Amino acid sequence: MLTKLPRNSLLKLALQIAGLVLTLAVVYLLRRQLLAVLTPLLLAVAIAYILNPVVIWLEQRLSRTLAVLLIFLVFFGISFVFLARFLPMFIEEINSLVMRFPRYVKQVQGLLDKFYRATDRLNLPQSILGALEISLDTIEERLLANLARIPEVTFNVARGLFTFFLVLVLSFYLLRDFELVKDSLYYIIPRKSRSRARKILHEVDSSLGKYIRGQLILALVVGALIYLSLLLLGVEFSLIWGIFAGITNTIPYFGPFLGAVPAVLMALLTSPALALKTILVFVIIQQVESNFISPYVLGKTMGLHPLVVLLALLIGGQFFGIWGLIAAVPAVAVARIVIRNLALPPLE
Repeated sequence: MLTKLPRNSLLKLALQIAGLVLTLAVVYLLRRQLLAVLTPLLLAVAIAYILNPVVIWLEQRLSRTLAVLLIFLVFFGISFVFLARFLPMFIEEINSLVMRFPRYVKQVQGLLDKFYRATDRLNLPQSILGALEISLDTIEERLLANLARIPEVTFNVARGLFTFFLVLVLSFYLLRDFELVKDSLYYIIPRKSRSRARKILHEVDSSLGKYIRGQLILALVVGALIYLSLLLLGVEFSLIWGIFAGITNTIPYFGPFLGAVPAVLMALLTSPALALKTILVFVIIQQVESNFISPYVLGKTMGLHPLVVLLALLIGGQFFGIWGLIAAVPAVAVARIVIRNLALPPLE
């Protein structure tokens, strides 16, 4: 009997691991379809999670339903005004960028020709010239492939309006019944594991709550500053580059660089002087954000070693692109909390 128990436990553990691996494989294979279906719900959950502390604060003075209604009037009122003001501008810039794309391709080809002539005067070895030419051709092909898909954005934005209103309804009910929904989820978990699950969720909330809300505020601030600065400099499509810079700012280490690249390239097509001014703007804004804004808004980091962060970014970017880069650090932080708690003895 004593020999059967370890074998049964080992078999059970093996089946659990196999089931987990199979589930992860299916989720990965069907990730696009699952994301398309679950995106409205995930957005609603994120909005409810972000706004819940404000609702709790207002709940001390109002009923929860009134508090949620007030938050919705303010939050979605501002969102609606923002969309009404900037969405037409964004679509117009996208369409204008698509129409001017052939002209920009010719300009890029002219810059590449100048570069080739400059390298010829330097008498660089043929192997280096060949490697440079292959690299530049690869960059050009990828740029053409990505920009050719830009017209899809207009359709996606129009389709996103329906998602916006669906998210509005879902997030209202999730926020109004936040505690009820959270408590209901615990009933799915076996009774003996609920204490541990509550502890894990509490640690996840403590670790990620301020980080996520802080990153959202920083993204809005950086995006707005970049947009206004590029607009004053006269860089074309400044709204697109501002939004892109705000999104990529949530990526550790590489985010500011990635956010600056398209704006600098666009400025370079106008003049080298404008490109230098654009680089200077990004450097100044990032220094202000990292030294003055971020310490007050974001507070402490999640305590991850830089090597762990870099590996997480590498894996997230490889499998899920830019969204994988954005979600890599929070995902690793959650995984660390879960693994650490599962390794502890069960709570009595």
